Amino acid sequence: MTSRLIPPIRSQQLPDKSQCAVCGQRLTGAYYFLPDRPERYCETCIEQRPRCSSCAAPVGSDGWTLHDGRAQCGSCHRSAIYDPQEAQALYADTVASLAQHLGLQVQVGASFRLVDQPTIQDLARQGAIATEGQQMLGLYLRQGRMRVVYALYGLPRWRFRLVVAHEFAHVWQGEHCPLLTDYDWVEGFAEWVAYQHLLFLGATKAAERLRNGEHPYRKGLEQCLKLEEQIGVRGVLAAMRTLE
Repeated sequence: MTSRLIPPIRSQQLPDKSQCAVCGQRLTGAYYFLPDRPERYCETCIEQRPRCSSCAAPVGSDGWTLHDGRAQCGSCHRSAIYDPQEAQALYADTVASLAQHLGLQVQVGASFRLVDQPTIQDLARQGAIATEGQQMLGLYLRQGRMRVVYALYGLPRWRFRLVVAHEFAHVWQGEHCPLLTDYDWVEGFAEWVAYQHLLFLGATKAAERLRNGEHPYRKGLEQCLKLEEQIGVRGVLAAMRTLE
């Protein structure tokens, strides 16, 4: 699963007495904001400060620089998953939830690894997975009997679960429709699973961003959502088995 930084939106309409959410300066001219976010940012912070690798906000004094060079804002850092044991437990909980609320059952499953950015980029190259200039957040690789889901360390909790849901959908595909190669169905289904999991978690705003945002999986996600409207959630799983 890949991601690209959300571009900020420029506006000339200033709210009364508003301040930049990062530097605290009064907003006297044009300001910037991110979709579905209440914070407002000045032009200087947008142009000169590093952007958070998770949420795309300018990074303030409470931000962090991770060992692989990624910038992390204070808000994302506070909910980020860094500990491998915590990540393993959250992975297991996410997989169990997918089986419970979506019926995403597998016989063999996959092990899990939490890795940094250079490692996940190397794994993507080994698997001939094109990133097209985007940040790699997670991937599933199968080599012989080895099946592993990888996720980038330092992701905020909700995004970590989103990535795990997307990648575990590929694990399910490997067992139930291993010959499926159509990109839109393969990736669209995985994004549909992630979307359904966000709704299950009550993360409705994040789910709507996934549904309406510009990303490489949007066409396939829309296909799956249309199919869901016609035959329901369990019908989508049944249909995937026939698309090979």
